[in-house]
Amino acid sequence: MSHQALVTIILAGLVVGAFGLFRWVGSYSDRVFASRFRTRFPEKTLSYSGEQFGELVQSDLRMKYVFPILFPLDLIVMLALAGAMGAASSHWLNQIYPSAAWLGLVVPAVYLLSDLIEDCLLGWLLLRGDPLAAARSVSILKAITTIKLVSVSASIALTLIALAGWLVHSESLAI
Repeated sequence: MSHQALVTIILAGLVVGAFGLFRWVGSYSDRVFASRFRTRFPEKTLSYSGEQFGELVQSDLRMKYVFPILFPLDLIVMLALAGAMGAASSHWLNQIYPSAAWLGLVVPAVYLLSDLIEDCLLGWLLLRGDPLAAARSVSILKAITTIKLVSVSASIALTLIALAGWLVHSESLAI
């Protein structure tokens, strides 16, 4: 097995592990939210109202949402996802098209930054517990969530495209 193939296996394992962690934290948080809300809607969807968000910031779940769900669990997930996808896509892009390797770092970094900003804003609003401030912040929160959802989707697509490009381009797989 070539060095590049071994690196690819390790990077792919890190990406799969990060998505496993993502799934586990999602499952954990869904169990916490099941008693009152259908899901962590501020992070997963754009289809909620200021009134619904205001209800969340006044609920008995708000402190459980901040700790441990947002901090540290979601923080660990975002670091794992962005780090694994950034390392993998940048490495694979560097192998097939070196001048585009920066893209493999920038796209996951945008995801990481937007998710971190989203979590900080959510945490602040939840700790504050003011439904009027929460309702006024919904459009800003939804804009940040949109950037997060688009950038994580772009990171996933870029990682898969970079892997596919490396597999097609790799001499180690030549028959």
